[in-house]
Amino acid sequence: MKGANTQKWLRCFTCTLVGNENGEQVRILVPLLLGISQLSSIGFSEVDEPLLVGAIRWDAWYGDGKVVRAVEASLGQPKYHFRLPWFAQLVGDDKVRINGDSQAIVEQEISYAAQSGLNYWAFIDYWNDVPSMQIALTRFKSAQNKKGIRYCLIEEGGRLDERGITAWSRLVENFQHPDYQTVLGGRPLLFVYIKPTKLEKSDWDELRRQTTAAGLNNPYLVLMGWNLKETAKDMEELGFDAVSAYAAGGSYSWDQPSYDRQCQLLRKGLWQRWRELQVPCITLASAGWDTRPRMERPPFWINDINIQPVPDPTPFAEQKPLTDSVTATPVELAAHIREAVVWTKENRDINITNSVLIYAWNEHDEGGWLQPTLGFDGLPNEERIRALRGVLHPSSKESSPSKP
Repeated sequence: MKGANTQKWLRCFTCTLVGNENGEQVRILVPLLLGISQLSSIGFSEVDEPLLVGAIRWDAWYGDGKVVRAVEASLGQPKYHFRLPWFAQLVGDDKVRINGDSQAIVEQEISYAAQSGLNYWAFIDYWNDVPSMQIALTRFKSAQNKKGIRYCLIEEGGRLDERGITAWSRLVENFQHPDYQTVLGGRPLLFVYIKPTKLEKSDWDELRRQTTAAGLNNPYLVLMGWNLKETAKDMEELGFDAVSAYAAGGSYSWDQPSYDRQCQLLRKGLWQRWRELQVPCITLASAGWDTRPRMERPPFWINDINIQPVPDPTPFAEQKPLTDSVTATPVELAAHIREAVVWTKENRDINITNSVLIYAWNEHDEGGWLQPTLGFDGLPNEERIRALRGVLHPSSKESSPSKP
C-alpha cells in the first residue's frame, strides 16, 4: 500500500496483566498488528474481543410501495416461491403478497436472529429517501425485547456525499442508542458502502470528534468496496479503520457460478488477498448470490445495467423450484460460515475486531438470505437458521422460536 497518506502497520507486542487460575496477576505478551497512531490507546480488550457475527439487512419487504411491488414481481413465478420471506402470501398463479410491516413480524425476526446465534444486523440506511426501506429499522428500535440482537448502519457513500457533514449528528444519535453495535471496548461500528467522492479525511475526523464529544468512543469505520486494492487505498486516504465488502457476487448473469465456486472465489479473492496485503478487515461471508429472478423480471432500480428480460415460457402450473448448484444448501452454508469463523480467529492480526459479516439476512431476490422462507407447507422453513446455529452455538440445545 503506497501513497502519501499511507498509514504504517507493524507487528508488535503489548504487555498486559491478567489473572491466572490461582487469582494471581501475571504479565503476558500479546501480538498485535497496529497502526502507529493506535499504539498509545490499545488495550487488552481489543485483542480479546468475543466473536461477533452480523448479517446485512436490505429491507425491501415492508409496506406496499413500489419497491415492495418490484420484488413481488421478481419472486412472483412459482419456481421462485421457495425464496419468499416466511411472512409472504401466495395470491395467484404468479402473484405474491410481501408486506412484513407489523411489529409482530419484526419481533419474530428478532427471535429467529437470536436463535441463529447472530449478534447484530447491519441495516442499509436509506434515511427518508425511501421511507419503506426504513420500516424494519424503526420497528426493530421499537421492540421491547431485542433478545440480545444489536444493530449498526451501512451508509451509502453517495447518500452521504449529498448531505455532507450535516449527516454526522444523525449518525452520532444512532451511536448513542443503547442497542447500537460496538467493537473494541465500545467503539460504534459503521460500514460505508462505496467510497464517498466529496467527503475527505478531515470530514471523517469531524465525525470522530463529534462522536467523542458526545461521550462515546472513537467510531470504527469500515469501507465496503468491490475492488480490493482500490478499497484498501481509499481506506487509508479517508482514515478508515478497516475494509470489508457487501457481497461475493456483483454480476448479473444467467450463468451464475455454483455456491461452492462462489465460496472459493471469496476465499481466494478477498480473504487470501487481505492476508497477503496485510489489510485490516472484517471478514465477509456469503449465503449466496443468484440474480436470476431479477434477470427475468428486472426491478426498476437496475435499469441502468440494461438487462433484457427473458420470460420463462414454462406454464406456471408446471414450474418446479429453481434450486440447483447455485443455491446454497443448509449443509454448504454451515460449512462456509464455519470456515469464515475459523479464518477470522486465525487472522486476528488483521481482523482485530474478531468479526464476521454475512451477506445477507434478506436479499431473497438477489440470492443471499438467512431469514426463514415460506415453506411448501405454508409454515416458515427454518433450515438456514438451524444450520447457522449449529456453527455459532454448536453445544446449545435446539429450540424453535414461537411460531407467528
